[in-house]
Amino acid sequence: MLKAVGKYIDTLPIGQLISQEEMGADTVLIEVDRFYNGRDLKDLTFLMRGVTASGGETETLLEKEVQDQVIRLRWTVGGDFTKEKGELQLDLVACSYAEGSDPETDAPDCILRYQMPPVQVRGLPDNEEILDTKSYTIFLLQVRETAEQAITQINQLIQNFTTEVLQEYDMRITTLDAKMTEFQSYLNSVRNNVEELSASVEELKAQTKLLAVTRTAYEALDPPDADTVYVIKDE
Repeated sequence: MLKAVGKYIDTLPIGQLISQEEMGADTVLIEVDRFYNGRDLKDLTFLMRGVTASGGETETLLEKEVQDQVIRLRWTVGGDFTKEKGELQLDLVACSYAEGSDPETDAPDCILRYQMPPVQVRGLPDNEEILDTKSYTIFLLQVRETAEQAITQINQLIQNFTTEVLQEYDMRITTLDAKMTEFQSYLNSVRNNVEELSASVEELKAQTKLLAVTRTAYEALDPPDADTVYVIKDE
């Protein structure tokens, strides 16, 4: 059994335990403190990750047994952990998700990692196979981080675009207001001129007399009245 001291787990007892192509042959028991930094780890999910010398990654969910002061984990070493010979780095991860969140789309609200020295996978003479896979958990966290960065950039672009558009509309509204004020002033000026012209016409009409006379009578006027409009009618 491996026992954690804080977040450190000595892997010396299993340093030479596994061989290439083994699958389900060994079960490793790991005991960690139930409480860390004042936090109860009983509801956390425990995963064992493995990273090979070529960079291949795999992971498996660990069974857990919660006791009063410790949590006992059971790791059955699967075939992906023994596929590639050589150094195998181990990463024991404990994580939790906020209530109501989706582990496949939401980032964990707590991640705890235990430090574990690498172990060796004894190789077979005729097997040069490598592990060409990636850890789903790490991939998911990377995708989540990339998505959050993209969302932040999109929101910033939207904010900048909105600010620029609003500034442009503000300028247009200000210009339209100035034009409307200028046009209203022009209308008032035209209205005043029309009113003055109407008054002049009314005054002229009041001062002018209209008289219908024959041509003979008109010609006999000496001189005609300047304030009278004469309308020539038939004899």
